[in-house]
Amino acid sequence: MTMTTHHGTTARPVVEVVPLTPTTWRVCDSRRDGDTKRIVGYITTAQDGFEMLWMRPRPGVMYRYDTFDDAVDATATRLRLLRS
Repeated sequence: MTMTTHHGTTARPVVEVVPLTPTTWRVCDSRRDGDTKRIVGYITTAQDGFEMLWMRPRPGVMYRYDTFDDAVDATATRLRLLRS
């Protein structure tokens, strides 16, 4: 399995996406090395797209997206806002 990253507005990647199964990916904030808050949620395939289940700042919040890239892009944007 290959890890992918989404680059934020800084030189360092913001989102690390680690495949867990063919339909589930763990989403991490790469700026939090070794931090317990590194895992921010999970992306899973849904019947009509993809869902991002957030583990922080409010566990259990879920958003739906048309494409995998949309889910990753939206996650990167929210992570940048959380760190502001």
